[in-house]
Amino acid sequence: MEKLKFSILSPNAWLALLCFLFLCQLPLLAQRSAEDEWKDTPITLRISNEPLGVVIEKAVKQAGATLEFQDVTLVGITNPTSLNVKDLSLDKVLGRLIGDQNVWIRYESGRHVVISPQRNAAPAKNMYAVEGVVTDAKTGEALIGATVVVTDGTASGGINGCVTDVNGKFSLQVPPKASIKVTYMGYETYSIQITRKSVDLKIKLKEDGQTIDEVVVTGLSKRKKSSFTGNYVSVKGADLRKLNPTNILKSLQFYDPSFKVLESNTQGSDPNAQPEFLIRGDQNLGTTSSLNSMDLLLDNVSSRPNTPLFVLDGFIVSMSRVLQLDPELIENVTILKDAAATAIYGSRASNGVVVIETKVAPDGVLSVNYNGGLTVQVPDLTDYKLMNAKEKLQMEWDAGVYDPTSAQSMNVYNRLLRNVLAGVDTYWLSKPLRTAIAHRHTLTAAGGTEVFRYSLSVNATSTPGVMKGSSQDLKSLNFSMSYRKEELSVGANINLAGSNGYNSPYGSFSEYTRVNPYYRPTNDYGEYLRQLDNHTGSGSVPISNPLYNAHVGIKDFSSNTNISAGLNLEYRLWKNLRMTGNFSFVRGMARTERFLPADHTSFLTELDPTLRGSYSKNTGDMQSWSSNIGFNWNGTFKKHLLSVFGNWTVSEDKSNYVNLFAVGYPDNHMDDFIFGNKLTTTPSGSEAISRSMGFITQLSYSYDNKYSVDFNVSSEITSRYADHHLTPFWSLGARWNAHREKWLAGRISNLVFRATYGITGSQNSSQADAIEYYTFSRTMRPYTSFSTLGAVLSRLNNPDIKWTKTDNLGLGVDVGVWKNRVNLSFNYYNNISRQLLTNYDLAPSTGFESQYINAGELQNKGFDATLSVIALQNIRKQFYWTVAVGMNHNRNKIRKISDYLRKMNEEQLKSKSAPLPIYQEGKSTTTYYAVRSLGIDPMTGREVFLTKDGEKTFVWNPADKVPVGETTPKVNGTISSSVNWRDFSCTLGFIFKWGGIVYNQTLVDKIENSNIAYNLDRRAAFDRWHKPMDIAKYKRIDINGSETPASDRFIMKDNELKLASINLGYRFKQTQYKLLRRLSIDVFTLNFTTNDLLRLSTVKMERGLSYPFSRSYTMSFSIIFK
Repeated sequence: MEKLKFSILSPNAWLALLCFLFLCQLPLLAQRSAEDEWKDTPITLRISNEPLGVVIEKAVKQAGATLEFQDVTLVGITNPTSLNVKDLSLDKVLGRLIGDQNVWIRYESGRHVVISPQRNAAPAKNMYAVEGVVTDAKTGEALIGATVVVTDGTASGGINGCVTDVNGKFSLQVPPKASIKVTYMGYETYSIQITRKSVDLKIKLKEDGQTIDEVVVTGLSKRKKSSFTGNYVSVKGADLRKLNPTNILKSLQFYDPSFKVLESNTQGSDPNAQPEFLIRGDQNLGTTSSLNSMDLLLDNVSSRPNTPLFVLDGFIVSMSRVLQLDPELIENVTILKDAAATAIYGSRASNGVVVIETKVAPDGVLSVNYNGGLTVQVPDLTDYKLMNAKEKLQMEWDAGVYDPTSAQSMNVYNRLLRNVLAGVDTYWLSKPLRTAIAHRHTLTAAGGTEVFRYSLSVNATSTPGVMKGSSQDLKSLNFSMSYRKEELSVGANINLAGSNGYNSPYGSFSEYTRVNPYYRPTNDYGEYLRQLDNHTGSGSVPISNPLYNAHVGIKDFSSNTNISAGLNLEYRLWKNLRMTGNFSFVRGMARTERFLPADHTSFLTELDPTLRGSYSKNTGDMQSWSSNIGFNWNGTFKKHLLSVFGNWTVSEDKSNYVNLFAVGYPDNHMDDFIFGNKLTTTPSGSEAISRSMGFITQLSYSYDNKYSVDFNVSSEITSRYADHHLTPFWSLGARWNAHREKWLAGRISNLVFRATYGITGSQNSSQADAIEYYTFSRTMRPYTSFSTLGAVLSRLNNPDIKWTKTDNLGLGVDVGVWKNRVNLSFNYYNNISRQLLTNYDLAPSTGFESQYINAGELQNKGFDATLSVIALQNIRKQFYWTVAVGMNHNRNKIRKISDYLRKMNEEQLKSKSAPLPIYQEGKSTTTYYAVRSLGIDPMTGREVFLTKDGEKTFVWNPADKVPVGETTPKVNGTISSSVNWRDFSCTLGFIFKWGGIVYNQTLVDKIENSNIAYNLDRRAAFDRWHKPMDIAKYKRIDINGSETPASDRFIMKDNELKLASINLGYRFKQTQYKLLRRLSIDVFTLNFTTNDLLRLSTVKMERGLSYPFSRSYTMSFSIIFK
């Protein structure tokens, strides 16, 4: 009752009480207002592309205040940030910089800014509070503004962190077993793992005159990104794995449109086929397909005329070594493309360089990781449209294959008709195929400190193909370590890898596209028939059963073993001067064997049993080593930065191949080469050795981080040429960071102009081309007219052969706006290769047909452009959506060829089959030449051609061939989009090409060139000419067979859009899932990827002729144990 009386007050009493309370708060409000009113201090700053932490520090410093981080990290503390404000309050400036992150900014008395967690934020679970101070190791002075970043303990820099205050102190929250990395300009980086709460960390940084901020990794050295004049593209391994978890090289095309993966319509998805890659088109005449098969198996990099150079952790390696590497171990990939960027590698880098960095062992005690993957491959037969049994038999009847007046002919027809009526409709395409399941496993143990780090990984991969019996199995062991003591750093690695490849005993897939569907593959007892029929449509054509061969004991395999080791040393002579040394050694051994038993259908017509069965055996080995010694000096004088790099390199390559072939294995159990009846050819092979030496000097100068110049000079000598004198090459590059100009700073996030010019060299010849070599490969008696024994010249050498030299011109511009959320990069290139090696016709009196000379000249020019956009970004909710588009345009022109190539052109032009490569001056290497066609004449059913003069004719004449288009598309490129929300990610990748042409050879073969004894494309039954006045696309069926000469009637526009990759990923953390804690798992990452899900093309053509293409579905997972 007393409470009730107290609560009932008059209005006047309430008013008096409120006034009293307000008067009591006035002094407190006045004091608080006086304390933080300085947060409205006007700030005027124009900064472009500096780290977020640096920009925040500069803004606070201009307000005359100090900065402190309390138990908090900012997302993107090291990200490049731009700011352009004038007289804007400090409070609004910091709000703009920090955005919607979960932090609270306090403005305390004494002009002190404190950034701490949100007041209403839930306390962080399973986090360690870390406090410490960063000082100079020599003087003990506090380092103000040092960046402290939370990382996973490897070399990859994190994005969350803080900066030290005026006393060099910092405090932040760190997840268990994570590391903090401390960086400060001019000092060595320091990294330490956090295993418990630490409130008194003392971090001492050592001075280092060569330490620079963001760098470009070129393999042999690291260059400051803001002063590097060369053209490059750098991509994180994590981004590459999202697009292709099994082959990161195929993912590179989504980030660099000039990097192309060459798709083989013949090899399809064969697991034993080695892919080919190009950077900015062909730089030399020739293709890899012309190389010795053992060259490809051993991956002799010097023999690949247009393939880029691969560098792994500072050592030059083969492409197969990169393909064998577990994608989960890759940290970063950098592509170097122009003369200024590739100069340090000399002639070996004439086709560009792909530099790959693997992950560094994390800080702390032993860490064990498991990476695995499961890939399901399904054959893709969507482009095969073959007739079924009923359609094929009806077409044969319509074509007049069977004579109603002939009892024998009708008996054959009725026999096949009974099969059709009985439901025989064999889908031969599915017989040799399967759904293949590949798996990959890698176990890694690593750990260490700044002084000593180590890593040991074991990998096992099994990749069965979609054709039964085909597979590739790989096993590898890799160990690496690094030791650092005072001024000395030592690193070493060793890799052992072995692979076994098995080709399908079912033979070429093209055989199954020809067999008619009205045949049964087995007899009444379920046994495979060897011969299906003796078709008489166009004479006697024995039809063999391709399935029979898979069960006769074929042996077709290859094996490859590689051992590689590397050692690198670095010693700091003085503060700014370092000496480096590298040595690498590679040993490779390979062999291939192919045994076809006597029962194989290829010997169906062989009557002599001692000649049935064949065996081919090839063995080879290669050995190479290289070493280099270098010096690197950096000097800073106020706004001037000068860098000098010198390197001396020596290398040697050896190879030895032997090829054997024999016949006569009448018994299927004679499955060893030694049982052969006789050698059909004399043993052949080659043995070669080459050495090279080079000197490279690089001088780099930068002023005020705005203007940069690189000058490179190299001089090389090689044993491949008779002239053993040093040959000079050089390049010059310039860069202008326009966004750092005062009049532009802050108005634009990034604006860079680049220009490079240089002359590079390449060596793609054999020693026998320039130096006198003799051979015994033609037996001991090379001339049958007399009995003299001995050797002969392998070929007529030309001692005047010189280096192929390429003039490289490159221009580029990089633009970034909207706080670098929109970035555009455009690069133009114009390369002219001179003194290309070509064959030259010789007089018959010389005893040789041709000789190599420097007579070719090829121009290769184009542009590549990329546009990347962060479409949506919400830091508080950790949501990001990015879109990127890349495109490339490339054209080459032959400026000069030899008489030999002109003669070859004449022979190629005479060909009636698919257009063959023609090398003509003024034209491209990818220009198609064909006779123009007006289609099928309605009256006669014959094809009407156009002569060179535009006259109509029924006669196909090779002299009427004219250029009809380019196989290289006008534009090709990629589109990718990525969405990340907390621990979930989704990435899509598209590939497109437009403006090229293709000769639809498979359509010709399945409609007009095909023998009616074999199955045909469904289109063969339609649009055929039958009688006068028929308007048709295709000629009348010729049961006797005919060959349609190459014309532009079957040339089609090659435009394509392909959904090449879809990736879904999720990261499970121990802090969120109890099950992971029970299993002692720290992080579990799961990704699902599917490739080639959708393809839209203007060309309807059978794909995967010898081996079909496939669609793949990959589940990859990574486990980091506690």
